[in-house]
Amino acid sequence: MLKLLLSLLRPLPVIARELTALRELYESELASRQPPVYRLTEKPSKNDTEVSYAGIERRESLLERWQLDVGEEDD
Repeated sequence: MLKLLLSLLRPLPVIARELTALRELYESELASRQPPVYRLTEKPSKNDTEVSYAGIERRESLLERWQLDVGEEDD
């Protein structure tokens, strides 16, 4: 039983190294495209992102924007 378990676990470090090499090749291939493709590994939340349209900057503070958003939800 132990030999069977060891035969299953021994190749794991080799597999991990191969997968790491494949990931690096894939990311370098994506970076070489025109325009380059960037892979994001983290899902952004609503608080991480702010959208501006054509360089128009909102002048309200974060608290004022929050109060405006809450006021719109109450209507």
